Amino acid sequence: MKQKLYDELSKFGYPVFLQGSMNADEKYPDSFITYFTDDTEDGAHYDNETASFVWYFAVIFYSNDPALVNSKPEEIRKALKAAGFIPQGKGHDLLSDEPTHTGWAMDFIYQEN
Repeated sequence: MKQKLYDELSKFGYPVFLQGSMNADEKYPDSFITYFTDDTEDGAHYDNETASFVWYFAVIFYSNDPALVNSKPEEIRKALKAAGFIPQGKGHDLLSDEPTHTGWAMDFIYQEN
């Protein structure tokens, strides 16, 4: 599922990083996407075996362009929804480590059968 999420996010043409994986000395790209897995849990059981899993993902769009922070996340949300990821609301503002950037964080679940 992580690869599926990465592949979908890569279609937007921005760098995609696992949250926290950028080198501390690395300059932030003008705009980029990060993601991480919040949790995974058993979704269903059959015959004493796990029959499905529920994945919980966070996706964050960061940019030094406030107009993009206000528009691009909705495009990402719609595309991930079309790919089978279930949005959990529309998201929320997120501070950045860099004063030049702001972010928008969104949560998704994915049912793996």
